[in-house]
Amino acid sequence: MEKTQLNRLKDVLSVPTKTYQEDNMVNYIREVLDTIPGVKYYTDDMDNVYATKGVLSESEYYPMFIAHTDTVHQLVDQIIVKEEMLIKPNTFGVKFNDQSFLSLKGYTSDDNPTGIGGDDKCGVFLALELLLTLPKVKVGLFVSEETGCHGSSKCDPNFLKDVGYAIQFDAPGNSLITEVCSGTRLYEKDGEFINLIKPLFEESMEVVSDEQSHPYTDVSQIKRKGDFSCINFSCGYYNMHTKDEFVVVDDMERALAFAIESVSVLGLNKYRYEYQQPTWKSYGDLFDVNDFDDDTLFEDEIDMERLTVTTSDEGMTIESKFTGDMVMLDNEEMLEIYEVIRDQLISKLTY
Repeated sequence: MEKTQLNRLKDVLSVPTKTYQEDNMVNYIREVLDTIPGVKYYTDDMDNVYATKGVLSESEYYPMFIAHTDTVHQLVDQIIVKEEMLIKPNTFGVKFNDQSFLSLKGYTSDDNPTGIGGDDKCGVFLALELLLTLPKVKVGLFVSEETGCHGSSKCDPNFLKDVGYAIQFDAPGNSLITEVCSGTRLYEKDGEFINLIKPLFEESMEVVSDEQSHPYTDVSQIKRKGDFSCINFSCGYYNMHTKDEFVVVDDMERALAFAIESVSVLGLNKYRYEYQQPTWKSYGDLFDVNDFDDDTLFEDEIDMERLTVTTSDEGMTIESKFTGDMVMLDNEEMLEIYEVIRDQLISKLTY
């Protein structure tokens, strides 16, 4: 990656941002967009950012690239991005050898490791680079993905009317493809769209890809609103959601080259794929479907036997054993929930 581009990546990674506290990132994005010729953009009431570059000719459709502006990490005053040679950890079943790669890792001003937020600042960087590079493209940058895709669930449907396909970069490692997300199929299995883009991804990243069902990210919401194919790819961050998270520069460079080439291969065409209402069958082999029916699986009552609760010094993660849907609460959020429950109990005792 050439130096000026690497510096732009470092700039994005150095922006502190956390779910519901995303002003720094949204303002940074606005400042960058103001410098790119030909880009028009707007934000909605939630601070989702919608950017468009170029004017379509008749029968053309925009490629759309997606990322989210929040991370799970606590806000710090400053993120200092350092270059280090690091070994990739095993990531979602993929094992790497002991080779070291040029990587970017985050530190506080007192030199303690802090989450660099490659999930999903990597996606934000790629989206901004594509606005710089491509003549005709749309970008959607959505807030508050980490606690349930709140921003993308409120995406402006008018922005999607001339989109031909949507690509998100929000998966760890360098080989993952999201085929089903939140039970929603994103593209036609063995259809033209995946048969064009999958070989290109494998060639660009030099991997054997792994198509998976993932808990959630923004393309699941966009798929519900649009009649076009969607997909999500790895983009080179590792140790996600930890203070030791890092970003591999070579993976990012490859992901960017792949994204640019994908538009050359897919063109300004529409790869139609209608939204299909998910059912318990959409979740594949995550559980024995003979044990449950729709009513018992999706009832509102919470059964703790269906959840995995993990605690750490930073907070708590609650994950569905069946769907993989995950909610992460930091210590401050846990305290707020405790106070609400405490007040309700006191109210009941009073009466």
